[in-house]
Amino acid sequence: MEPGPLSPDLSRPGEVNWKFVPPHKVIEWQQRLIVRFGGAQGLRDIGLLEGALDRPRNLAVDNPDVTLEELAALYGVGIAKAHAFTDGNKRIAFAVMIAFLKVHGKSLDVTEAEATTVMLDVASSTLDDTDLGEWLCRNSNNT
Repeated sequence: MEPGPLSPDLSRPGEVNWKFVPPHKVIEWQQRLIVRFGGAQGLRDIGLLEGALDRPRNLAVDNPDVTLEELAALYGVGIAKAHAFTDGNKRIAFAVMIAFLKVHGKSLDVTEAEATTVMLDVASSTLDDTDLGEWLCRNSNNT
């Protein structure tokens, strides 16, 4: 059985039922982004992608009080820095982060220029996942 766009995990009573992003969706979204915006197609290393996607899931298990923005930030930093794709790693990292926020009832209210600057800062290690999570808190709204 093929999972939906984002796969819900079983949670214990009182815990948030997070919908984590599966690798096949990220690969599909990356292909669409490359077609739309240009760049080289290709997944360099599935293990790097899976490792990046495991970071939010692992934190949610280890810390039941984790916030949506903290998990989204882990997607953003993890995917951008893993370089699992041949091209467009920052772009897909941002897209996954936004999709994760959206499926959990939040939207991001920033300009394209702000988003670009932030993702460049993530890629250059000027912003870490804590900084990115705080930025998401300041700039996201309930939908």
